[in-house]
Amino acid sequence: MTKEELKKALEECYQTIVSDVENIEESRFFAPIGEKWSIAENILHLTQSVKGLNQGLALPKTFLEQQFGKIDRPTLSYEGLVERYLTALGTGVTARGGFVPQMPENPSKMVLIESFKKHHQTLSDLLDNYSEADLDEYCIKHPLLKNLTIREFYYFMHYHILHHRKAILRYREL
Repeated sequence: MTKEELKKALEECYQTIVSDVENIEESRFFAPIGEKWSIAENILHLTQSVKGLNQGLALPKTFLEQQFGKIDRPTLSYEGLVERYLTALGTGVTARGGFVPQMPENPSKMVLIESFKKHHQTLSDLLDNYSEADLDEYCIKHPLLKNLTIREFYYFMHYHILHHRKAILRYREL
């Protein structure tokens, strides 16, 4: 995907999940689903995941290069990135540390959704800091997939939302 296609796909993706959850009543939004994350926990996890990436993407490119080097391989396609992620998930790995959603006291559905929207819009806006070439040259370390180009990380974030959307849609139907 080009930078503009990626930006459009990401914005459509996060806006779709917002539309999916906005009309779910608050008690159902926070209701536990067995041992799986609630809808609220899925939204919080997605927000937590994007916050750290946004901090990294806002750093100067020279810092990214010093910290993570440059990629010396061809950029993965969207499908290749998804395959790599699903293969990693197939090993049984789960979220840990700061990626495990920790609900605040007296959580508000609206606050969680607004935070999700704000941080995902920031992610979209940060694309403007990178040229097409930059997206395939600079990288950031993913906690599971290791160094990913900026483009690959955007692919991941797009797919990550879709991955959690599947769970949310299943829970919404229960």
